[in-house]
Amino acid sequence: MRKKALACVLMSCMITVTYADALASAATTIQLEPYMGSTLAMRVEVNDHEGLFQFDTGGGVSIIGSDFAKTIGCAPWGRVTGFRMTGERLDFQRCDDLQFKTAGAILKAPTVGVLDIMGMLPKGAPHLDGSLGLDIFAGRTITFDESGKTLTIESVDSFKDRIRNAKEVPIRLVRDAEGVALTVDVAVPTSHGMAWMEMDSGNGGGVLVIAKYLADQFHLDPNKKDPQSTKFEIAGGIPVEGQAITLDLIKDGNIGARFFRNWVLTVDLASGRAWLLRRACPADSTHQASQRLACQTPA
Repeated sequence: MRKKALACVLMSCMITVTYADALASAATTIQLEPYMGSTLAMRVEVNDHEGLFQFDTGGGVSIIGSDFAKTIGCAPWGRVTGFRMTGERLDFQRCDDLQFKTAGAILKAPTVGVLDIMGMLPKGAPHLDGSLGLDIFAGRTITFDESGKTLTIESVDSFKDRIRNAKEVPIRLVRDAEGVALTVDVAVPTSHGMAWMEMDSGNGGGVLVIAKYLADQFHLDPNKKDPQSTKFEIAGGIPVEGQAITLDLIKDGNIGARFFRNWVLTVDLASGRAWLLRRACPADSTHQASQRLACQTPA
């Protein structure tokens, strides 16, 4: 019995050391590239085949195109059901247990959706093999730097450095589609209580999207179709300002890619915590005066 107990203790120590070593390993930085001007994409390899995938924090379920599924030898099966923020239902088949390799990292996806991705894009759009969301980073801590065009999988040490001057903000991890999807909603105080808005790097339209039922909380006219100016704060005093539209949504709102031009997002997808850090002011004189002012104003 003592030998068994000793063996268990030793094995536990070995596992602990191995896990600690893994956590202490260097951070992995994935280079992103512009796609259609307003969003970012990354190159990954699946089953020895390289593809270009949009990175979308609001995507929920990672998607591969139908043609790419054939290329990697996946026969789509079953069904995944999700909903757009407007409530539109999406049904699509799935591929299971894929590994996306990039920058030396292996990102495991228990389930991905399969769609005709090019059929959903404007005519003439550059070729895209799919869209990768936060689901393939589940359990990890990542940092998305839109302006720097990087996505970093943090180590213990790099994470400590990363959040040293950042502001923690309340979030919810949202797992729709029977737990397959993973997105992040951030807290936004209103006069009646806390609203929760999706952080969506894939929304490259340049406008904030607010649910009509919350329009009055953001001084917006729910019956006006054209974009309207609005200004509010994420909990913790993080300013959000820009043009907004109101729609009939199944969620409170959506904060898109424009916000990330000035803010770097770090999110711990294991514990459900997040931090925002204002970027240094852009040196490029082509940036609008309002953007330069925003980055000079302390959070």
